[in-house]
Amino acid sequence: MRRLLRGIAVAALTIFFLALFLWKSDLKSVWAILRAAHPGWILAGFAGNLLALVFRTARWRTILDPDQPPRFYPTFLATCMGYALSTVLPVRAGDVIRPALLSRRTDVRFSRALGTVLTERVLDLSAILTLYLSFIALSGRKFADDPATAGKYYLIRDSGVVCASILGALLAAIVCLYFFRARVRILHEWLARFVPKRFRSSWMGFYDSFVSTLDLANHPTALFKVVFFTGCVWTALTSQFFFVILAVGRYLPYNASFFMTGVTTIGLAVPTPGGVGGFHKACQLVLTNFYAFDINSSVAVAVLFHLVGVLPVIVAALVLSVREGLNWRQVAHASEEFAARQLEAEGAGVRAPQEQGHFASHADR
Repeated sequence: MRRLLRGIAVAALTIFFLALFLWKSDLKSVWAILRAAHPGWILAGFAGNLLALVFRTARWRTILDPDQPPRFYPTFLATCMGYALSTVLPVRAGDVIRPALLSRRTDVRFSRALGTVLTERVLDLSAILTLYLSFIALSGRKFADDPATAGKYYLIRDSGVVCASILGALLAAIVCLYFFRARVRILHEWLARFVPKRFRSSWMGFYDSFVSTLDLANHPTALFKVVFFTGCVWTALTSQFFFVILAVGRYLPYNASFFMTGVTTIGLAVPTPGGVGGFHKACQLVLTNFYAFDINSSVAVAVLFHLVGVLPVIVAALVLSVREGLNWRQVAHASEEFAARQLEAEGAGVRAPQEQGHFASHADR
């Protein structure tokens, strides 16, 4: 019953945001704009997305173990499958699937891999906030001085204050964890009392794994690689919007991608499959309110931007799943079950047995 109700709620939310997004648009005109889009720029956007997956894999390997990172292929496989399933499912299922798949195919412990996923989230959030603040610093005044957008500038200004506050709090938390980790761990142990007993050891292992990644600060080469790969990830991802704008024959400054990335990230937080609806409406609001796009053009750009952002990930994961003989739905369910068993086993000080079936690749069998 809970699954049914959740499915109905997700469907209703998706329909609601899509209705808002398509309101007053002319679908024939939207289709004409999409048909006229330049394929070369679209392919460039696809390439940017695929490059982001490669850079994410390289960054994850460095975070996991800068001296003896796991092999590239199983890490890339886990990355592609995780992000693809997060794209088609209404929750961030990939955050569990990625470490489960990696633990299944390498010697990396599940709680260790799961802790580094949190590290990646912190890095990505910091990157998004930094890009958004740099956009405000470089181009914010333009909107305040333009009569067409002056009345809406307060949205940019106030959101900048919020972003700066979040980034400051995030940095303060990291500094606190780095210099006072023993004291913070005592607090975390107290919180662990509210976790089921069989998971407490793994809960602490997850925490210790996340905190241990802060030791990258003592490994200058590895830290440089992580920062460099994070920059490469977000250069590749922000380039997608720039290429989409060029594909439809318009021009916006490159740092408009920073603005769009920050706002659409909020849209992606809407719990719909792949952010459908929420992402599109957020993109449309930026285009129509700050860049003078008409409704039809904003719909076309939002649709194309979303396709460029998700299609390469899904195609890459499909190719890999066919090669490995993986079934997406069963991988998702098996990953959740494997994660639970692995956490229990790690809590007992052993490694969970590796199961066969759809969760295993042809090579494993």
